[in-house]
Amino acid sequence: MAITLRQKIAKHLPPDAPNRGAARHKLENEESKKVLYLEYLPKYFSSSAALAKANADARQLARWREEDGGFLVREKMARDELADALEAEAIRRAFKGVRKPVYQGGLLAGYVTEYSDQLLTLMLKAMRPERFRDTSTVSVNPIVKIVAGFTSADVL
Repeated sequence: MAITLRQKIAKHLPPDAPNRGAARHKLENEESKKVLYLEYLPKYFSSSAALAKANADARQLARWREEDGGFLVREKMARDELADALEAEAIRRAFKGVRKPVYQGGLLAGYVTEYSDQLLTLMLKAMRPERFRDTSTVSVNPIVKIVAGFTSADVL
């Protein structure tokens, strides 16, 4: 049996709380903003955009993160959903390409499919870093010069 939002909120209010109805309404509003934020985060790509759509602000987000461990887990899941969508789009652009119009003399002459080698490279580096990462080696060769009257052993 699923717990309703009202039941979740009632658990947080003491039975003898003054103005219980107003407190419940405030908590319901707060909980609904959390739910909306988590729903909007993968759709609008940023915390600030999701907060704006949920009619919430950064202070509320900070408080939710601090006070509600379950919220942190749900936010991580929403961010993972966003990352999956971005990854799927990167793969689509790398493999299937993007169809772009070609104009000649101001008129549409046709379309050309452009593929993203850069996205493909980034995906390979992420998936197989041991094989495709950028490597650089630095070697230091000490150069010892003989200064008049001193040998390298004397200096070291």
